[in-house]
Amino acid sequence: MKQFNVVFGGAVSGTHKTAEVKKNLATLFKADEKKIDQLFAAPQTFLKRNVDYDQAMKYQKALQQAGAICSVEEVIRNIGQQAVAPPIPPPIPQPSGAHMVGGKRQSVHKADPQARTHKKSNRGPFLIVLGVAMILIRVVGIGRLSDLGFMDLFMSSIGVLWLITGIAMVTKQS
Repeated sequence: MKQFNVVFGGAVSGTHKTAEVKKNLATLFKADEKKIDQLFAAPQTFLKRNVDYDQAMKYQKALQQAGAICSVEEVIRNIGQQAVAPPIPPPIPQPSGAHMVGGKRQSVHKADPQARTHKKSNRGPFLIVLGVAMILIRVVGIGRLSDLGFMDLFMSSIGVLWLITGIAMVTKQS
């Protein structure tokens, strides 16, 4: 049967103040202010070790209701050694606020709905240069317009197509 650890790194949700969360945790754990301050000072504290998944989720939910953000990590046992696997994504949605990265508190940034999500491409200018070069090579290489053959017209039209496509890509990015 899989076992899990409930780990707290001092992060609080954005909807709660640290002092409020400390008070809530003191009530939840029936602990004094000094122990709660130590809990917040530590980079990582195992609040519960080797519990089943349902029990770990109950602890996580109770901590989130108190305003604390914690993670649930699966315990892996190997030949007498205990290692912690990467955290399992919690089924309980995390409120906006702070999270822990490498033992340091990080703020959570909301995505800007107005932000452009597509990546700008530099293919437009390349196609323009390529199209102009193709047209010039075909026209200069021919020498006289009366010598235009099917392949010359075909290659020149490809150059024009690249030129128009490149211009369209550049103006679309602007």
